[in-house]
Amino acid sequence: MQIVLAVVFITGIVHGFSGFGSGMIIGPSTAAFFGPQMALIMITIMDAIPTVTLVWSARRDVNWKELIPVIIGYAVLAPLGIWLLVTGDATALRWFISVSILVAVSILWSGWKYKGPRTSPVSFSFGGVGGFMGAAAALPGPAVLVYWLAGAAKAITVRANMIYYLFLTDLIVIVGYIFADLYTMEGIVRGLLCVPGYFIGIQIGTSFFLVQATQLIAASHS
Repeated sequence: MQIVLAVVFITGIVHGFSGFGSGMIIGPSTAAFFGPQMALIMITIMDAIPTVTLVWSARRDVNWKELIPVIIGYAVLAPLGIWLLVTGDATALRWFISVSILVAVSILWSGWKYKGPRTSPVSFSFGGVGGFMGAAAALPGPAVLVYWLAGAAKAITVRANMIYYLFLTDLIVIVGYIFADLYTMEGIVRGLLCVPGYFIGIQIGTSFFLVQATQLIAASHS
């Protein structure tokens, strides 16, 4: 558990700075120690509570017109991901999570950008991919992030959109996991134990982001 707590703290710094990334870092380590279902239960618990602080600070920068179709798409396909998590073989799910993270990181690292249309149905589709991957593998972010990074929005808007997207989709997944009877007292307790370190990491990461944002604004006016 000590290793997981250390990973969670580092993940909090990454999440606080970028607004995303928790599932890609926490998912493999917790799944390796506790199994896929327990890992995703822990992530929903530890992610939802501290993220409230990010939601408040990002409230003025979020673009609801871009966000709402993605959230709807997520909500539609999240049940399919939950079904896979409930019915899938644990070993196969571990491989699915690991390979999915590898693919997601490779795409983000490559700098590939989506160059197609940016209509509401397209936003809905990317949100749907996020819904399936988020519920089944704790990877709600990569597909949507690739889509938003390809747009003309400023970095601060993309970050705010991702913060609200991840917070709202956490709520959707929590409700889905409750209906699927996935939550256990052990998973809830382990998730709560991770919250303090994750929260501290988020505050550190947010401070780094605010310092960098201030420097960039000052440079643009100089």
